[in-house]
Amino acid sequence: MVQILPTIFAKTEEDYKKQIHQVELSGAFKDGWVQIDLMDNKFVPNLSIDLDIVAKYPINSRKEAQLMVAEPQNWIDRLAILGFVRIIFPIEIGNTDQLIEKITVHQIQVGLSINPDTDVDKLFEFLDKINLVLVMGVHPGFQGQKFIPETLDKIRKLADLKSKYNFLIGEDGGINPETVKGLVEAGVDNLAVGSYLFKGDINENLENLWGVING
Repeated sequence: MVQILPTIFAKTEEDYKKQIHQVELSGAFKDGWVQIDLMDNKFVPNLSIDLDIVAKYPINSRKEAQLMVAEPQNWIDRLAILGFVRIIFPIEIGNTDQLIEKITVHQIQVGLSINPDTDVDKLFEFLDKINLVLVMGVHPGFQGQKFIPETLDKIRKLADLKSKYNFLIGEDGGINPETVKGLVEAGVDNLAVGSYLFKGDINENLENLWGVING
């Protein structure tokens, strides 16, 4: 079954507090997941809130961290302490086996993200070691970008391998009522939705997406 995950993309404490409040007030994600984007202004040219802010505002939903950072290894232990259930880091960083091992030591699920310019074949040797692949439908680091259509080809390639391996396919970036149906048909399991969901009424926007998916 497809899941929709609200993506918390916040550069200030006030932004983070507001988005967390919207998610909690909605009630739709109480038994689901929330993705929290973390950026260091090195791997991507943008800086998010830090983990002290995350700790300050606990949330009932299961948390996954998308690490868009140059040194994921420096974040993992603290994320474990804060109760994150899944940690996603970029395949482009390298040291992939070591990072997978460091995360699994904490009994936390592992996700690998892949940027638009990276060939999906780079993931194949790790598919038996991870829980999720997060396909980026935009260039990471900024919200509100236009969806890159070639993303669908990557998702289809991964979907063809799901019978052999036990992993989920997520997509992050450019999700709205115009793109969501194609993503689901291509084989996505998780939809990480940011700007579309939080602009306006979160429940109304969520209903719009489900209406297209189920229509």
